[in-house]
Amino acid sequence: MNRSASAAAKPTAGRKAVRTSLQACFCAFGLHLAMTSALAESGLINEGADRSLVHASLLNSFPTEAVPAEFHYKPSVTPLRTSLVTSSAIRAERIAVPKRKPVVSTNQIAAKPMVQQAAVATPARQLKPTVLFGSRGKPVSLSPVTKRWQRALGALEADTPGSTDGRHGFRAYKAILDQVKPQRRGLQIPRVNYMVNRLLAYRLDPQLWNAGEYWASPVETLTKRAGDCEDYAILKYALLRDLGVKDEDMRIVVLRDTAARQYHAVLSVRHKGDWLILDNRFSRVRFERDLPHYKALYTVNAAGEWQHEPHKGKPVRLAARLKSANQ
Repeated sequence: MNRSASAAAKPTAGRKAVRTSLQACFCAFGLHLAMTSALAESGLINEGADRSLVHASLLNSFPTEAVPAEFHYKPSVTPLRTSLVTSSAIRAERIAVPKRKPVVSTNQIAAKPMVQQAAVATPARQLKPTVLFGSRGKPVSLSPVTKRWQRALGALEADTPGSTDGRHGFRAYKAILDQVKPQRRGLQIPRVNYMVNRLLAYRLDPQLWNAGEYWASPVETLTKRAGDCEDYAILKYALLRDLGVKDEDMRIVVLRDTAARQYHAVLSVRHKGDWLILDNRFSRVRFERDLPHYKALYTVNAAGEWQHEPHKGKPVRLAARLKSANQ
């Protein structure tokens, strides 16, 4: 019983082994064909390569050195190829940032027209403020005396030292210059004031020129040998200018005499830091501090004009002015 059982089982086991081997071979061959066709379609196998590699199977083995093979990568053509951008075409550039406008405050906007307006109102010549008789003068381009002063100044500047028709042609004018010129500046100023006060007679404009207010040139004053307060001041201005005193150190002052309650004009000359007052009322020169009742209204010279601020305070009595004049 043992032999028959073993003998009957042997053929059955052999047939199962053969069937299993065949199935494995068919599977390997099918897998091999699928891999080969896939490689051929993808282009990984060169057409000129040895075809023996294609016939390789899982059942046969051979050394790879005997069959040289070359593998080349060929990218597949896709519709997206035209949209690809190469790295050489890409340029790194800085993004332009728009400039921010500076923020302007409302105060700056409001101040801008004011600055432009102040520049237009400034006189042509840059003048410094003047302080006379305790009053601060602001430079102006026009004042109530501008027209009269410009006329007299034009005639004064038209005269030349060599002309006989001008002020230098008068013997009295030349005599004053000849006597005063050798002296030092501190003596020239009081001498000019004294000699002009002695030379001219005081006359009002309606008597001399048949006009309410007239500023005569030095030639007109010397011709008449008379004039009012501003005519004295203009003639003294011309003499000191010919003696070398600078225009910036002289002012013709139109003022208000609060003690006498009348308008007046004098010549003010700066010497060693002090303003000296040349007045036709006094034979000697005064300091401005000696005349507290004089309140400056306008000051002029060849460089420009100044308008002085009005004073606040009680008027000076006439007795105080007379006391100051007699000192």
